[in-house]
Amino acid sequence: MRAAALLPCRMLRRLDKRLGRRGSYLACAGSAWTLYGAGVIIEPRPGTVRSMVILREIAPMWVWGLIWVVCGLTAVAFGLARTGKDRWGFAAAVLPTLMWAGAYGLAIVAGDFPAAWTGAATWLFAALRLIVVSGWPETTPTTTRRQDATI
Repeated sequence: MRAAALLPCRMLRRLDKRLGRRGSYLACAGSAWTLYGAGVIIEPRPGTVRSMVILREIAPMWVWGLIWVVCGLTAVAFGLARTGKDRWGFAAAVLPTLMWAGAYGLAIVAGDFPAAWTGAATWLFAALRLIVVSGWPETTPTTTRRQDATI
């Protein structure tokens, strides 16, 4: 049984059915990245700023926050598009996470912020989650019904 069957609102159930599992995941990830980017633009956390030494040499933090927002909105758009060609949405969602993981990793290597290993691991695993989901085939209604019948 899909979790959508337990949703209290008919509109949410229809939206989940329209987006499918991949689209729903992509829309959720894109929404989170958009909000995260807004936070980086408005008031970045001190640990984040400290870890982004290499990126801050290239551009100010608000630019990197804007990249998160643009990638997040792109992911949401591809998640909602229902075209079946959401690979660009997943690519947009993975880009800032890999960028952040790399920046945290460089902060560790350079000795700027040795405690950045947790941030590096967190963002690397966020990227890996997106990569794993991007490889999943979308379920068809007949496949879903068959799986629900066996439970």
